[in-house]
Amino acid sequence: SAYATKMGGSQVYLKEGEIFTVEELLKAVAVHSANDASVALAELVAGSEEAFVSMMNERANELKLKNTKFLDCTGLTDEGHYSSAHDVALMSRELLTKHPNIVHYTTIWHDTFRDGKFDLDNTNKLVKRYRGT
Repeated sequence: SAYATKMGGSQVYLKEGEIFTVEELLKAVAVHSANDASVALAELVAGSEEAFVSMMNERANELKLKNTKFLDCTGLTDEGHYSSAHDVALMSRELLTKHPNIVHYTTIWHDTFRDGKFDLDNTNKLVKRYRGT
C-alpha cells in the first residue's frame, strides 16, 4: 500500500503495487527489521495496520503481558508504545514454541531481496559474532 511505502527507519523500500511472497516479506522483517515489510504483512493479515495492532494488543492480553502496549507494528512510535524485558521474553518464548521455524530467518546474517538487487543485513550483530545466536 501507499502507507506501507512511507515507513521510516529500516526498510526495503517497497513500492506501491509491488508483489512479494509472504516468505520474502517475513525474511525482510526478521533479518533487516524492514518497517515497510512489517506494515505490508500487517495489512495482509488484518486489512490495516490499526486492525493488526488491535490484534497484537489482544494477544498481549491473552499472554498476560502486563507491561506491553503496542501502537504500531514497527516499534517506531516512542510515546505510549512500550514493553518490558520480561514481557519480551514471554513473547519470544511463545514465538519459538509455536513457530520454531522462525529461527531459519532470525539467524540469517546476510541475504538479498528483489532477486539479489537489495542486501538484507541482520540488525542483530550477535548473529554474526556468536555461533548459535
